[in-house]
Amino acid sequence: MKSKHPVLCGSILICELVIVYFAVLTAYGLEVKTAGSLSLTQLLLGASAVAVLAITAVILLPRRIGQKRPGVIIGWIVQALLLASGFVISSMFFVAALFIALWAVAVYWSARIDREVAERA
Repeated sequence: MKSKHPVLCGSILICELVIVYFAVLTAYGLEVKTAGSLSLTQLLLGASAVAVLAITAVILLPRRIGQKRPGVIIGWIVQALLLASGFVISSMFFVAALFIALWAVAVYWSARIDREVAERA
């Protein structure tokens, strides 16, 4: 039987990729200053790291009920990196908090749905 993790959790991670893309454009356009000036290369490297981890998490999400794969754990790492991006653009703290809540709900409900489907079967 198919798991609901790829649908619920995967959609959150894909939406985060769009948010990271727009955050890089915003940071570059506003020339956001942190401890030092961030160059476009640094912004792109950070965004690429988040994107690679998010895509890896989507690929490694459990596909079948009862399967143990590291996609959910990698997804939590992506959430932490999104929260850390708030040090570059302060409004990302708010955006990250929203996505962390969405991620937690998606992980909880997909696991609950999988558990109920397994009980019925």
